[in-house]
Amino acid sequence: MLLSLVPLLYLFGLVYPQRYPQIRDLEFGDLNFLHTTDTHGWYSGHLNQKIYGADWGDFVSFAHHLRQLAHANGHDLLLIDSGDRHDGNGLSDITEPNGARSLPIFIQQDYDLLTLGNHELYVAENSEQEYEIVASHYGEKFVSTNVEYLKGEEWVPLGQKYRYFTTPIHGTRVLGLGFMFDFKRYNEKTRVTPISEVIEHDWFQQILDNYPEEIVDTVVVVTHVPVDRKWNELALLHAELRTHYPQVKIEYFGGHSHIRDFVVYDENSVALQSGRFCETVGFLGVHLNSTSENAADSFTRKYIDFNTQSFLHHSKKDTLEEFDTKKGLSVKHMIAEAREELGLDEVIGHVKKSNYFMDYVPTSHSKSLYRLLTKKVLPSLKPSADVETSQERLIIINTGSIRYDLYKGPYTIDTHYIISPFKNDWVRITVPKYIATQIAPKLNKNGYIMAQGEKFSNENDQLKPPQQWDKDRLKKRGQHPIEFSEFDVDLDLHKDKLKKGYVTHDDFGNTGDDTPHKAVINYPIPNVVQSVELKNTGRKAPVDVVFYNFITPNVKQVFEEIRYPIPKIEFYSDKYLGQLLNDYVAANEI
Repeated sequence: MLLSLVPLLYLFGLVYPQRYPQIRDLEFGDLNFLHTTDTHGWYSGHLNQKIYGADWGDFVSFAHHLRQLAHANGHDLLLIDSGDRHDGNGLSDITEPNGARSLPIFIQQDYDLLTLGNHELYVAENSEQEYEIVASHYGEKFVSTNVEYLKGEEWVPLGQKYRYFTTPIHGTRVLGLGFMFDFKRYNEKTRVTPISEVIEHDWFQQILDNYPEEIVDTVVVVTHVPVDRKWNELALLHAELRTHYPQVKIEYFGGHSHIRDFVVYDENSVALQSGRFCETVGFLGVHLNSTSENAADSFTRKYIDFNTQSFLHHSKKDTLEEFDTKKGLSVKHMIAEAREELGLDEVIGHVKKSNYFMDYVPTSHSKSLYRLLTKKVLPSLKPSADVETSQERLIIINTGSIRYDLYKGPYTIDTHYIISPFKNDWVRITVPKYIATQIAPKLNKNGYIMAQGEKFSNENDQLKPPQQWDKDRLKKRGQHPIEFSEFDVDLDLHKDKLKKGYVTHDDFGNTGDDTPHKAVINYPIPNVVQSVELKNTGRKAPVDVVFYNFITPNVKQVFEEIRYPIPKIEFYSDKYLGQLLNDYVAANEI
């Protein structure tokens, strides 16, 4: 009788089978960190991907257990978040204002230091919520050194400019700072001062003077800035901090480009970036008293897959019954209640034939999501009733308007926000065919200058999804054989059975992922793709070129480059891409 119950207990998740010896353990230091970034509202977890199947309630329970475990073994553990909580999931995006149901769920996590991202700054409503809900809840823990908010008629820091505190176990004295990259598209109620200017201001220098090296054991910088060396803002900041803290260990936590990454800045300073969309929890361990000139003797890092197997393993729990905390279960209830009330699980159609991918296949492949959109979905776009049209048309979308892959299974209200949440209007220009056919190739030609200083950066590579911005890293990711450490020796015999996932290459090698995966290839994708509806007419025949108003500055730049007068830009339709995809899936078996 007992034996017959075991499969049922596994099925319902009450017993954690010890089937995951391949999970690499965390290596704790005196001071340790759990880090999230670019969660974009994915607090329900990935319902069609078990590899990232944990939800925010599971994460709350995990952080609680890991902190207890760390404290019991004489270690400190701090929780860090680097921003971007909007735009990417139905839980955050279906409400008015965006984030009304997701932010109360997010703030259930007990963060010690956090900042905001650019998706908290595009529209005033999001910034108001960030100030009134998130910053208000976390108080001194919410740090935004270079972002301000217009409260009434007065500019105030959106959070605190810094946080100075001591840790509970070792009494480690921490100076915390928080920075946003040089973002120019902020709304009228916010403003961002570039890091290059902040470090020159007297008030910033006064902060550093008030907390000299003698009373600072470590500096923790939480940022919404990619940690890659090609993004030079953190290099400027690091050079300035080293003039004040030449020997102090400095830890940077980055975000924005949606990748797992780890960079060594010097023997006493490293930077960690922990992916996107609740796929990853980053871990950093620091040996504060190490005097080694080798950073590997002072720092350890892991990228934890966002699933209950990893969470149970690292918190040393055998069953979900052991693992679930009262608060974690309460958060799970909040998520379930919100999903039900918002109708997120309402089924629109089904994806039966195939998964459709953003960059796991070339854009010409039958399983490319961009091919599905350009060949099947975009042609269904109809102009508004009062719009006069030409007989020929091109529809252009920037590839970054797509946020995630489309997986087999029920296609729900939630799914369309996951795939393409942006509610942009379509606009159009009408130009001769020989001009119209130049626009997409020109948009796909130009590169991206990371720290662009204009109000609207017109460089075009930013039109891609963030994880595609760095061409060199894209070539390196996922195309090397997996290296197995001595600890992993048995896995080498079974590597063909590994599931596909991240194989991260960083400054400490490629064994940072807590769970070894079979590498996937991320194929390069263009800045834009287009749906072509042209006929066999002359080169001067009028063609409607239709595109999201978001990329208007980029389209205008094309006309400046080819020295052709910028045509009149007119409204075309407000039925955004996510709605078009809804209609297509509802009417077709895909």
